[in-house]
Amino acid sequence: MPTTRYDPDLLDRIDRKRKKKRRESCLSRLLLMILILSIIIAVFFVWVLTQKNKKKPIETPGIETSWYEQTFDVLFSSITPTQTDTFTPTLPTPTVTQTNTMTPTVSLTPTQTPTPRLRTRTPSGGNQLPTSTPLLLLNAAETEIANLKIAETSISASSTPAATPDMWFEIQGQPGATNAEIIYPNAECSWMGVAGLVNDARGDPIIGLYVQVGNFPDGEIRETLTGLFPIYGESGYEITIARPVMEIPQPLWIQLLNESHVPVSEKVYFKPSNSCERSLILINFKRVR
Repeated sequence: MPTTRYDPDLLDRIDRKRKKKRRESCLSRLLLMILILSIIIAVFFVWVLTQKNKKKPIETPGIETSWYEQTFDVLFSSITPTQTDTFTPTLPTPTVTQTNTMTPTVSLTPTQTPTPRLRTRTPSGGNQLPTSTPLLLLNAAETEIANLKIAETSISASSTPAATPDMWFEIQGQPGATNAEIIYPNAECSWMGVAGLVNDARGDPIIGLYVQVGNFPDGEIRETLTGLFPIYGESGYEITIARPVMEIPQPLWIQLLNESHVPVSEKVYFKPSNSCERSLILINFKRVR
C-alpha cells in the first residue's frame, strides 16, 4: 500500500490561489463600477446637451411689443406734465439761494494775516557773514545819485497815492562791497549781486518783507523776501544783479515793501562795480519806527 507523502508547500499554494482569485474578483468589480459610472456620466452629458438644444417658447414678440408700447407712452404721453411741473418751482429757488450765499462771502473776505509774515525772532547764530569780512565802502557816487532820487520821488508822487505804512526802515551803517567768494567759493567773476539783513530797532530779524531792486536797462524789477537766505543771517536776502560780473550802465535802486507792497523805505541808489573783488554789495536795513 503506497504511503502518502506530506507536501509542506501545499497550504501555501492553496492560500496564494485564494488570494489571487480574490484580487481578480475585486479588480473585475472595480472595472465594472467604473464602466457603470462612465455610462451614467455620458448619459448625463447627453441629457444636458439635449436640454440646451431644446428651443424655449418664443416670448420676444410680446416683449418687443410691450417695449414699444412703453416707449410710446413715455415719449408722447408724459412730456407735457413733466415740463410744466419742473419749470415753475425752479424759478424762485435760485434767486433766494444766491442772495443768501453772497452775504457770508463778503463778510468773511477781510482775513488779513500780516503778523505771521512779518515776525521777529531772536537770532539763532546760524551761518552769517564773519565780522572780520573786509568790506570796501561805496563812495558817494555809488550810493547817492541826487538827480535820479529827485526825479523818482516826483514821478512816484504824481502816479501812486501816498501810502501810510505802520513801519519805516533806513539803511544801517554804510553800504559796502566785497568778493562774492566769501559766500560762493570758486565763484570768481561768474556772479554779482546785492544782499543784506533787515532788523528792528533792537536788532531782532524781521522776516517776510519784500526787497526790490530796479532801474535795470530793460526796466525789470527783481524781488525777493527777507529770510530766504539765512547764510547772511536769519533775515538775510539776496538778489542777483548779473551773471557774470559786468558793467552796469546806470545806477540801480533797492527798496523795502511790506506784505501789501507798500514801500516802507526810500529807494536807495547804488552803482555796482565791474570788479570781481567788489561783486557782492551788502546793504542792511534797520527799523526806525
